[in-house]
Amino acid sequence: MTNFLNEWKTQLLQYSRNIRLFFVFIFVWNTGLGMFGLVYNLYVRALGYDQTMVGQLVGMTAIASAIILIPAGIMNDRFGPKRIVSAGLFFVLLALTARSLFEFKNALLVTSFLGGMSQAVVSATIIPFMANNSTPRQRVHLFSFNMALSMFASVAGNMLGGVLTDMFQFAFGLSEVLSLRTTLLIGVGTMALGLIPVLLYTSEDAGEKDERKDERAGPKPGWRQTASRHKSSLQIIALFAFLSLLSSTAGGMIVPYLNVYFEDRFDASKTMIGFIVSLGQGATALAFLLGPAIARKIGEARAVVLLQLSSIPFLLITAYSSNFTLASVGYLFRQALMNAANPFYSTIKMKYVDRSMRGLASSSGEAMFNLGWFLASPVSMGLVATYGSYYGYAYAFSITAVVYTVICILFHVFFGKERFKPAEEAEQVAG
Repeated sequence: MTNFLNEWKTQLLQYSRNIRLFFVFIFVWNTGLGMFGLVYNLYVRALGYDQTMVGQLVGMTAIASAIILIPAGIMNDRFGPKRIVSAGLFFVLLALTARSLFEFKNALLVTSFLGGMSQAVVSATIIPFMANNSTPRQRVHLFSFNMALSMFASVAGNMLGGVLTDMFQFAFGLSEVLSLRTTLLIGVGTMALGLIPVLLYTSEDAGEKDERKDERAGPKPGWRQTASRHKSSLQIIALFAFLSLLSSTAGGMIVPYLNVYFEDRFDASKTMIGFIVSLGQGATALAFLLGPAIARKIGEARAVVLLQLSSIPFLLITAYSSNFTLASVGYLFRQALMNAANPFYSTIKMKYVDRSMRGLASSSGEAMFNLGWFLASPVSMGLVATYGSYYGYAYAFSITAVVYTVICILFHVFFGKERFKPAEEAEQVAG
């Protein structure tokens, strides 16, 4: 335990000022987003809409993200993350405020689309920003800590979201719609505080220094020259985009609706839903912190396959259980094991992709991820509407389990052995 704590203490002390400011932003932002995300689907249901409307809104958010992510990644590579994320944050706050206030179907759909687009601009900057402000040795810990911190913040947001909503409704006597709306607006206000650390970022990260050197050396190469020069990086980007599409199509069947799942199948209260979702995110955060030790022992690629395969039995427990406690335990272990592998995805991707293409690598994967959610969202809610709260969710979760198994096999084939050369080694050889 002492070695574990000393390892993390050493890592955290080595991070730059930009990374420390970034951690403040991540915590504040995800606390507010956790509050918003927990209650928004419940808010839509309280307005009188059914599961298919929830699916349409998730689909609109996802397709908007898929459309804008690749352009956002290219803009991030060209202009730097500070300018891109500042603009994105402003528009996210506007869109989420509108989503909290509007009730009519078309307004909900439009604001969901705009919210998805602006949130995608913000998310496209995160992985490249961390990679540009860190060394290769720091990245497994950095990506893991970022996701753990995000989860801990989401835990706080989920707990607050559930408790505040029930407090406004049952203690203060507000209507269900008004109590949910008040919680949504408090969440947006919390997210707005994240603008402060972002505006304090400096632009002196290693990546931007290198870009300025490249600009002084001459004009940037065209797309054909870039494709020829970075053929290996483009192959990696394509492979991860394909895996992201499969993963999100599977995850999109269940992840956006887990709060609705507990309400539909078990008639759980808002506070209890917030508590269970928060526990799942807390367990995931702990798994993130333990992840670097696992990767050090068995390797990053093997860790991905082992963790994700281990999560599938627990996913099936949640799918078929009629017992609230058993379903909750299955959910907790599934969340922790499946998501614990996510930092390794990012680490492996940044390891093999050239620095000048990190924005494209991150955004293309996220674009495919959101496209998968868009494709899957009407399917899962259609299953629930057709087959009811037991068999509908059971079928959706089972499809997800099959696709996740296929993903693990493909990931082992692609990255189980060192088929590609790390980009930074290739740069040193070329230099």
